[in-house]
Amino acid sequence: MEKLRDGQTPRWRNSALDKSPLWRNSTLEKHRTGETPRWRNSVLHKICAGETPGWTNSVLDKLRAEKLRVGGTPRWRNSVLHKICTGETPGWRNSALEKLRAGQTPRWRNSVLEKLRAGETSRWRNCALEKLRVGETPRWRKSALEKVRVGESPRWRNSALEKLRV
Repeated sequence: MEKLRDGQTPRWRNSALDKSPLWRNSTLEKHRTGETPRWRNSVLHKICAGETPGWTNSVLDKLRAEKLRVGGTPRWRNSVLHKICTGETPGWRNSALEKLRAGQTPRWRNSVLEKLRAGETSRWRNCALEKLRVGETPRWRKSALEKVRVGESPRWRNSALEKLRV
C-alpha cells in the first residue's frame, strides 16, 4: 500500500500470475480483449471466413486471379491432357503415325526413297551422275575445259587475248 502511494510498483504486481497468466492466452480471453486467437490464422478458418490464406501464391490461385498474364506458364499447362482439353496440339500429335491418321503428310513421306516409290522426281535426279546415266548433258559438260577436251571452241577462245595469240 505504501509503494502504491509513492508511485512504485509493489512486488505482487510483478508476479507471473498478474503479468501473463495462462488464462490470458485462452480463446475466450483473447476475444474479450480483441486479440486474434491462434486458430483464427489457420488455413481452414480463413477459407471458411472468406479470407485469403497464405498459400494464395499457388498456381491455382494465380490462375483464378489471372495473375498469369504477367508471369509465366505453370508446368501443368504444358501437359498433354491440358493441351488436349484446351484444343492445342500436344507434341506427339506431330508424329508420323498421328499425321497419317489425320490425313496429313509426315516428314518421311518427302524423303528420296518415298519419292522414288511414288514415281516423283527428287533433287538428286538433277545431279551430274544421274544426268549422265539418263543421257542428258550435266552442267560441267558445258565448261570450257570440257569443250577443249572434246574439240569444241570454248567462249574464251573468242576473247581478244586469244585472238592476238593466234
